Amino acid sequence: MYIAHHYVFYTHTVKIYLYTIQMTFSELGLNKELLQSLAENNISKPTEIQEKAIPFILNSRTNLVAVAQTGTGKTAAFGLPILQQINPALQQTQVLVLVPTRELGQQVAKDVFVFSRYIVRIHTEAVFGGKKIEENIKKLEVPRHVLVATPGRLLDLVSRKIVDLSYLKFLVLDEADEMLNMGFEPDIDKIVGVCKPNVRKLLFTSTLPSGIKQIVRKYMGDAVEEIRIKPQEYINRNIEHQYIAYQYGYKLEYLKAFLLSHPKDRGIIFCRTQAAAKLLGQQLKGLSILTDSLYGDLNQYDRTKVMAAFKERRIQVLIATDVAARGIDVQDLNFVLHYHLPDNEAQYVNRSGRTARAGKKGDSICMLQEDEVYHKDDFEDALRIKFAPIKLNPVINKEITEIITLTINVGTRHEQDADSIKTFLITNSGVKDEAIQHVLVYRAHATFEMDSRYKDQLMHNIHHTKHFHQKIIIEKKS
Repeated sequence: MYIAHHYVFYTHTVKIYLYTIQMTFSELGLNKELLQSLAENNISKPTEIQEKAIPFILNSRTNLVAVAQTGTGKTAAFGLPILQQINPALQQTQVLVLVPTRELGQQVAKDVFVFSRYIVRIHTEAVFGGKKIEENIKKLEVPRHVLVATPGRLLDLVSRKIVDLSYLKFLVLDEADEMLNMGFEPDIDKIVGVCKPNVRKLLFTSTLPSGIKQIVRKYMGDAVEEIRIKPQEYINRNIEHQYIAYQYGYKLEYLKAFLLSHPKDRGIIFCRTQAAAKLLGQQLKGLSILTDSLYGDLNQYDRTKVMAAFKERRIQVLIATDVAARGIDVQDLNFVLHYHLPDNEAQYVNRSGRTARAGKKGDSICMLQEDEVYHKDDFEDALRIKFAPIKLNPVINKEITEIITLTINVGTRHEQDADSIKTFLITNSGVKDEAIQHVLVYRAHATFEMDSRYKDQLMHNIHHTKHFHQKIIIEKKS
């Protein structure tokens, strides 16, 4: 049913499979318990990476490198065959899945739990930073068959002798390219060193940069098989690639114009830094499009709250950093927008893979300053894609409309002065520093002047929020 062509790739053999006839999950060799779980969740047809990886993991003892773009079902590709080879009677950690972020860890653990529903007595747990380690320790009093972990938290648990890897059968590196980008290689070195040499290693990645090839040589040696699905189509071909050329100084206005021209669409806006994601979230407050931000500094409660709102469609557009977005599994996203360009082609592939899932169409949109549109050429050449322009007519008001005076119910009795109140207003609203002037502080309130263009942004971010042990009230001075 498949033709396998062999190529020489660094020190081992590569099989590049040409897709011909689609198989069923049953034909791949999965047992009835797993098939029942798949049927119950309306998963009827395996993806290409699943068709190649599942029988290989079931029928071979060789280490594996699997390359497929984000959104192609890599979790099921390793999770299903691994679950079939676990011994439920042995209450020890037999599978370790390393992930770069807690969001991805939560999603992988959730998927494994769903897949194993009809397999008696298989237990899965996810451990990651951001939670008190005592919570992990309590849940791991009885070892779990499948442990999903971020590298740092796992090493902490191993050092405390809470996690025992001596019974490990499988070590999975999921989203290995992102783990490398995040600097986890030293931690992975330590974890591999703790594992027995005969532990089977499975590396799943969206891209195959030179750093991943070095990891393969270091951890897997020559006894490794590689599966690359459609290497000539490195990125999901259901994605349309577009760009917005904006005027210098008016990037935000162009973004707002795009969002307002797609009022029913859902998507993710990617920013390069946490500060940028937070600021953009503040700047978009008050827009008719409901948005919120997800970034590393958010506490776990707020992260969970934002993600729940996004999945439940109470938020249309999520603003996120690359790290925070790892593990986001939200269906039916219409677009991904790169507010800041990704650093490399691998990052572009991973970001773009959040849309056009399960055979659907989606858009990946870059924002480029008018005189820097040429930056798209590198991505076009490397990924063999073509960007189409999006024409927008944003409302750009280059004149200061009006200076207004506002009052805020914060003063010297709150131990604040003019500088601290201005900093509070700028930090919590995202308005420009020069937009707020002439702050005068009194005992119970303060007044300040500002450009009226920023009033709505300031009000939506601060008015009626709780600070200084009270509800903040901002009003126009009569």
